Amino acid sequence: MSMLPKERQLAALARKPTDRISIDVLIVENADRIQTHLGLNNEAEVLDHLGVDGRFAVPIFTGELLENLDEWGTSALHDYSAIRAYPLSAGIDKYTPPDPDMYSFIETAKWAEGISKKYAIRGPYWLPFFSRICSLYGMEEALIKMYTEPDEFEKVTEMVFEHLYRYVDNYLCAMGDNIDILNLGDDVASQRDMMFAPELWRKFFKDRWARIFELGIKRGKYIWFHSCGNIFDILPDLIDIGVNVWETVQLHTLPISAKELKRGYGKDLIFFGGINTQSLPYKTPEEVADEVQETIQILYADGEGYICGPDHHIKYDVSVENTLALFETAKRMVIT
Repeated sequence: MSMLPKERQLAALARKPTDRISIDVLIVENADRIQTHLGLNNEAEVLDHLGVDGRFAVPIFTGELLENLDEWGTSALHDYSAIRAYPLSAGIDKYTPPDPDMYSFIETAKWAEGISKKYAIRGPYWLPFFSRICSLYGMEEALIKMYTEPDEFEKVTEMVFEHLYRYVDNYLCAMGDNIDILNLGDDVASQRDMMFAPELWRKFFKDRWARIFELGIKRGKYIWFHSCGNIFDILPDLIDIGVNVWETVQLHTLPISAKELKRGYGKDLIFFGGINTQSLPYKTPEEVADEVQETIQILYADGEGYICGPDHHIKYDVSVENTLALFETAKRMVIT
């Protein structure tokens, strides 16, 4: 019997049988080309055609913004801009963080209510600790402060935590039953290793993340956490503080094989991602299908513990044919 996307993904998170493997995605940057190719009307129809089971519910800031700056006073995301604003360059004592009450929580909840019976809703998504501190200081300066001025770094981390905690509490209170998954994220690793010692992640971030995750756990929400690259050293810590789903699982960055990952952590974590987006533009559709099949056979070997999808954004240079090969293969894949 065919399941609704919400039923399928929530069953997958509960490790119960599904009609097919659950599928999800971060962002499909070539959605407009897929839409034209398939003769669809909008991006929502593209996601439906691809078989994506979840949807994001992300509030927006409702206060005033300075030109080209976000609510934190850092450069707005015109990706990878070389010209940046770092508000903590003048010192933390002169800085005021944004008001965590000034976001469109109620409006976002009303929007989610309209689709929450069909799709698994998650959010607020990108609400980081370390990456936020990097945007306030600059990455090099943030790393230097972490090691050489830990008291100041602790003060900044606590400031960010206080904002995040109240924001998440506001978000969950407003969303109520219109959200199924507390989805958060922070990038702390490169594709080779952690960007700083795992002991420092435990010192500054672990307990704070635990307190934020608890806001969702006590409301019965699954905890879905985004962290790119090789975070292998802190996987046990994420399990320890309640993470259910690890995104994005960039298998090519890890010091162990996919089989070893499944064997060592598959009973505690559900993996989302795994399909290498960095090679996606350069493969044939047949090669993409082969990778999807192999990844599913490993990470979904026991019929649970994996949500199939690309391991990051599908960038605009990926062909329509390769994109469709990824999702169509996942939709028809059967594990026996």
